[in-house]
Amino acid sequence: MFSSRIRATRFPDVASPEPITDPEILEAYLEDASGSPAGRAAGLLRPERESEIASFLRETRGRGITVLPQAARSSLTAGAIPSGDVVISVEAMSEIGAPRVFAGGARVEVGPGVRLRDLQREVARKGLYYPPVPTYQEAMIAGTISTNAGGAATFKYGVTRDWVHGLRVVLFNGDVLDVERGQCRARPGQAFEVALSDGGELRVPVPDYTLPALKKISAGYHAADPLDLLDLFIGAEGTLGVITSATLDLAPLPASQLTGLAFQPDPEQAIALSSALRTAAQDARERADPGEPDVRAIEFMDERSLDLLRGHGGSRKLRVEVPPDARAALLFEVELREAMTDDRAQEVLARFLEGAYLPGDRPLSRLFEILAQHDALDRLELAFPEDETRAESLREFREAVPVRVNEILAQRRRASPGIKKVGGDLIVPVSQMSEILRCYERGFASRGLQFAIWGHLSDGNLHPNALPRDAGETGRGFDALLEFAEEVTRRGGCPLSEHGVGRNPVKQEMLRRFHGPRAMTAMLAVKRALDPETRFAPGVLFPATRDAGPGDPVSPPQARSS
Repeated sequence: MFSSRIRATRFPDVASPEPITDPEILEAYLEDASGSPAGRAAGLLRPERESEIASFLRETRGRGITVLPQAARSSLTAGAIPSGDVVISVEAMSEIGAPRVFAGGARVEVGPGVRLRDLQREVARKGLYYPPVPTYQEAMIAGTISTNAGGAATFKYGVTRDWVHGLRVVLFNGDVLDVERGQCRARPGQAFEVALSDGGELRVPVPDYTLPALKKISAGYHAADPLDLLDLFIGAEGTLGVITSATLDLAPLPASQLTGLAFQPDPEQAIALSSALRTAAQDARERADPGEPDVRAIEFMDERSLDLLRGHGGSRKLRVEVPPDARAALLFEVELREAMTDDRAQEVLARFLEGAYLPGDRPLSRLFEILAQHDALDRLELAFPEDETRAESLREFREAVPVRVNEILAQRRRASPGIKKVGGDLIVPVSQMSEILRCYERGFASRGLQFAIWGHLSDGNLHPNALPRDAGETGRGFDALLEFAEEVTRRGGCPLSEHGVGRNPVKQEMLRRFHGPRAMTAMLAVKRALDPETRFAPGVLFPATRDAGPGDPVSPPQARSS
């Protein structure tokens, strides 16, 4: 049995902080990484303590004051851009507690403004690791929780939801909800009962829609049977409350790892190699086969992505030369069960090439065998276990693709201001990868668009991006993304995988089409129950009910892709 009832608490009355209204200070908080037009803010709070947030929300209740929780402003969907709200930036709440190790695991309590890079550095001192991190290491914990962020290692470790054990959240009236996983659960058709400090109660209906069984989804409020109350706040994009603390599960640091960049003559061979690496990794983990390579991430770049980098200064700086016949590339990361020096790894490779490798060489020799079977060993860039600098260069090579896309669009926008960034974040079952890749290619090509496709191949999550040359091509690009969303949904996937929805009109339309009217009604019921005054992030996830004001994103915004 489990309980569906939980009690919120109230802080003792303290003076509420006065919002900052200096335009010069506010300016830095009006934009995010989406490239959308700057918004407008009624004020700014930069609290250092949870009590400051609670006091402000309690004292301003019932006055029509809306708030926008904001972390690192790394949103790709304009979700961190205010629209006349008071911004509550959690950047100063950056405490990292001492990791607690116990039988079967480890946990750490952190503030919402902790940056991923700082968290990893701190827990690594204890031999620990926080796995579900997106590419951008300056992102803050509250932002990654709000979008249920994934990342390259989702294939092995899952998404943020899988690693959050508890949250403290300030509700619309200033009460604080402290919820741990397993503490409060209910089934579809039932309701969570949140007892407020003033004797009132919030009855939060449990959504009865279902979600596809995919690794990573960031498409509004979570649904499950039973549903953990904690999971409603993960992926809610700041629309249900302000996260003030998170308790995170941790994993042991891998003994060592190896990173490789394999160039392939065509996408089909890249997909086949990815499938072989996936199978080996699943055997390594599910069947506890110590002889198979424990691959944790496989990233994909198509021919057009590589074309953007051929001869470009960025790739030369990283010392990565794209072979002339390469039509696709895979970046992969493999975890090793024992500490291994570069010399030892090179010996294993040398023995494999001589056909004289030893049983003790596995699973590294097995990795080389898979690469050789797929004609990837001769066109392989490899970072051995001790060469973190080279590993970082290979990872940066993959990240150079969206960086280069942004540079090109910025140049084009100077001549044609109507150009927007057209980028998708879609996921399908991995068995559908070949077909969906061709779908993306046809969809862009049939509209006369330049494009590039990259992303997390091991999860079935790719980012098809168009590079429009004018406003007309931008519109055709958005049409293509909506077409892709329909096709992905038809194939059992989701058009919103890891970046969230935010204020992006195209993604909000994807959300509506993906869920359908009945599920959207159920989602809105959750919003109204936990935020009855519509205080939190109005216009995020759901279109704003009022007319857009100056600075509000009213057209499909430009977005940085990952």
